[in-house]
Amino acid sequence: MRNKMMMVIGGVVCSAMLLAAPAMAEETVKAGFVVQNQTINYFLNVIKGIEDHQAEYGIETLVVDGQSDIEKQVTGVENLIASGVDCIVICPDSPEAMVDVVKASREAGIPVISWSEWIDGSNNWLTLDNYQYGYENGTIAGNWIKEHFEDPADAHVEFIYVHGNEQLEERGKGMMDAVKAIVPDITISDDQQSGNTTEAGQKAVENVIQKDPDLNVVVCTNDSVALGAYEAMKAAGKTDEDNCITGCDADAENLKRIAEGTIIKGTVDIGAYNQGEKFCKIVLETIERGADADMEEPTFVDFIPVTVENIADYAE
Repeated sequence: MRNKMMMVIGGVVCSAMLLAAPAMAEETVKAGFVVQNQTINYFLNVIKGIEDHQAEYGIETLVVDGQSDIEKQVTGVENLIASGVDCIVICPDSPEAMVDVVKASREAGIPVISWSEWIDGSNNWLTLDNYQYGYENGTIAGNWIKEHFEDPADAHVEFIYVHGNEQLEERGKGMMDAVKAIVPDITISDDQQSGNTTEAGQKAVENVIQKDPDLNVVVCTNDSVALGAYEAMKAAGKTDEDNCITGCDADAENLKRIAEGTIIKGTVDIGAYNQGEKFCKIVLETIERGADADMEEPTFVDFIPVTVENIADYAE
């Protein structure tokens, strides 16, 4: 949902890039993508997929990095409206905060696509079942605990997910429900740490290790958080076979560490790169339907658990 094109929005700087439209497209359309935070690998992978396919679909993309700041996201949408784009895609930190700018966009004749979380008034929606996504992640961790510990209480588990965000709280609930369904008697070290970046993951684990030095399992909302958790666990000397970290998104670095047999034991693949082409198609479909068309059916993303057992399938 992002690509490169110039945009300076009060401290939000986006790079510019215009690719030639393909022979199949009579004219180029402009699509603005407002993302939560471009330090998160998931968003980088989706953007890469868009960059690699936009010329084929005759799309010029303008990307706004919200930097995990709701005001920057709102300002980004306002600037995209002013620039006269043909469609706006938003992955909101707060869906409620985006309702007014979505309304303004549609009134300006610009359709809006919700990304991940639903924003009232949007014309279209690409999303995933966050509860099930988290459940798949928690299942990996739960199975590892069951196989590794004779007494599940020896598993001191930390759950890291974003609090205050309905969809991501659902993901966190799925993570916890899955682990508890497999091994009900675990020791929960913490389930209140919040964050979705590498820095947040590292800080969250550092905080919990101070109060529970026996922490040995960390279930993370995404792979960026998992990488931060990995650094914190490594700094604490927790790099042996008695420790486990799981995440979501199937980022390349995490896949590499799973293959290497590190304490990162699993992730869940949602085909982030492939979502780039999916977005190109949805953008054109949404523009064709127009800003007055109401949302019909959402498009759901598929996902596949990845562990050492099937990591060879992801060698590339």
